[in-house]
Amino acid sequence: MKQQFKSWMRTKEDKKDTTAYMYANSIDKISQHYSEHTMNKINVYYEKDINLIKKISSEYGISGRYAEFGKKGNATIRNAIATYVRFLEYINIGGELSSAEGTVDQKEFFEEGNEIDDEKILNNYNFTYERDLKYSLIMQADQLFPEYKIYGNNNEGVEFLIEGKRIDLLLENIEDGSLLAIELKSGEADFRVFGQIAMYLGLLSKHFPDKTATGIIIAGDINDNLQNACLTTDKITLKTYQMQLTLIDA
Repeated sequence: MKQQFKSWMRTKEDKKDTTAYMYANSIDKISQHYSEHTMNKINVYYEKDINLIKKISSEYGISGRYAEFGKKGNATIRNAIATYVRFLEYINIGGELSSAEGTVDQKEFFEEGNEIDDEKILNNYNFTYERDLKYSLIMQADQLFPEYKIYGNNNEGVEFLIEGKRIDLLLENIEDGSLLAIELKSGEADFRVFGQIAMYLGLLSKHFPDKTATGIIIAGDINDNLQNACLTTDKITLKTYQMQLTLIDA
């Protein structure tokens, strides 16, 4: 169901891959949060009572009892469950669900027509890991950057598209409206990332001439050449990340 939901968001609602991924994982977070707070263990993806899911959606809405949790990640949680309700209504739950389940990813995989090799497996792993990092960054943006919010009213800052280029995350300062472009790398970042984010800042300056634009490169490790490149400007800063493991009772 989760894979089908992601595919539907991309094809029917034209959502970006990162947004679809983020929303799909938010449903898991809702399942955990709702189970813990109601003492009624539930996995939303396995629940076929659409009226119950609509009720859960309202609980995480603006006036619901879990509204505070619903507004996390610039209201990603709230938007995710509302989108999931639309998805269930679209597929007429209980009808085509069983026949369609699991087919999308298999079809996409075989249509690629590529041989499976170690390099492809490694690339897929790195992409998935970076996507997970990006999702975590988006969900915790308000905590990591308390002076900022995700740009736009509907998460437009997630994979912000500008002149055919995508900025991983674009934030806007709550007080003065200045922009912060974030580029995330799962492994080591070298001097080439400097040129990438410098280009983003140039594009932002051109499209938003009245706003100040700065950038942050977040990576697992920072190459010395990148450190040296950043000595030339105070508009680009460098940060490394640390992942935290959390254990949850099954």
